[in-house]
Amino acid sequence: MSIIDDQFEEGRPRQYAKGQIVLYQGEETTSVFKIVSGYVKVYDVTAHGNEKLLLILGAGDIFPLLWTFGGNERLHYFYETIDDTEIEVMLREDFIRTVEESHEESLTMLRYFVETSRQLMSRIECIDSTSARHKIAQVLNYLAEAQGENKQGEVYRIKIPITHQAIADMAGVTRETASLQLKALEKKKMFENKDAYLLVHRDKIVEFLENGLR
Repeated sequence: MSIIDDQFEEGRPRQYAKGQIVLYQGEETTSVFKIVSGYVKVYDVTAHGNEKLLLILGAGDIFPLLWTFGGNERLHYFYETIDDTEIEVMLREDFIRTVEESHEESLTMLRYFVETSRQLMSRIECIDSTSARHKIAQVLNYLAEAQGENKQGEVYRIKIPITHQAIADMAGVTRETASLQLKALEKKKMFENKDAYLLVHRDKIVEFLENGLR
């Protein structure tokens, strides 16, 4: 059991069905949530009604993290389950007290903050990229890094039930563009599309992002 698990020992378990919104944009909450199993997508909605998918959270992730330590502002994003998900919930004030009472737990949360911030920077780079293929490659790299299971070397298995539309939403391109670019990257063997998951070759993805296709 990790230190973060210890913090949620007294958390209340909740079950959420696939596609259920856990928290709404603009909502106020007094609770902190930790994912036990399943996945939650974090997104905004544009003025045209399109999803702008920011992050995908998995087992062990805490949300809404920035709100938890930043004050009582209304939430900036939607949090919605991608599949059937189990979540533990505890009061924000109890969670903060648990962190503040232990130097070791404070360091653990600091490391978690740093890693989450790094992933956010990666997502911003994806949004700022002008190449659709680079955008899709950066999404695959993010998914492998954030929620992938390392199989061997630089090969990561992504078990998230991810669709071409979700990848398109994360990259900020149309579904048709995402499908076209995914096919090109698969042809270059940067990832393999299995029946129930994706196998991402991060070494090839990173080389492409740094040097371009040859």
